Amino acid sequence: MPAISLKMRLLLFLYSSQNILGCVLALLGLGFFFSGFIADWWLLIVCGLYAVGWLLLWNNHPVIDVATQQDIIHVNLLASLDELMRQSRTKLPSEAFGYLQNIHQIVADVAPKLSDNTATTEYVISLTNAVTRDLPQTIKNYLQLPTAFATLHIIERGKTCKQLLLEQLDLLYKQLQKIAENVYKDDAEALITNGRFLEEKFRPVNFITDIRP
Repeated sequence: MPAISLKMRLLLFLYSSQNILGCVLALLGLGFFFSGFIADWWLLIVCGLYAVGWLLLWNNHPVIDVATQQDIIHVNLLASLDELMRQSRTKLPSEAFGYLQNIHQIVADVAPKLSDNTATTEYVISLTNAVTRDLPQTIKNYLQLPTAFATLHIIERGKTCKQLLLEQLDLLYKQLQKIAENVYKDDAEALITNGRFLEEKFRPVNFITDIRP
């Protein structure tokens, strides 16, 4: 993975929940000092409050398991999505989780066709990779970002990480809709075309290392 620049590391630190909570507690300590509640050792107390805030949220990043597509069979597509939704339910923006629910419904509808011998192999591979590898990796990368940074800081094309995430989820959702339509029509040629488009356009997003300088 490409190295993260010093500027980006500084921004991630400033936006981190640990730093924000630490600053709030440190400001509370300064308030006590200026109000006369503390006098001696005030600087040490303020620094200590910042450290407490930092430690309270230490290692607060959610863990998302990313399955390797080689070990996934078609019947496990729904299990992979179920686990991803369980792990990210309370951590993702509501709009993003709504996309996951819609994606889950489409996959549930087309999953039985994946075991059909008439299913196009290339389309099956593209769908499996998108759902069991690329989507979980993108969600994992997003959830590792500080919430304030992901929501507020513009990083590419005038968009925040949250907006880029929603853009990717929308792309996946709409492409899965097309795939589902073609499954029911038994349109093998269209399935191949949509599968290739999905493979080319939907890739894991790192957010902070994919940014163009």
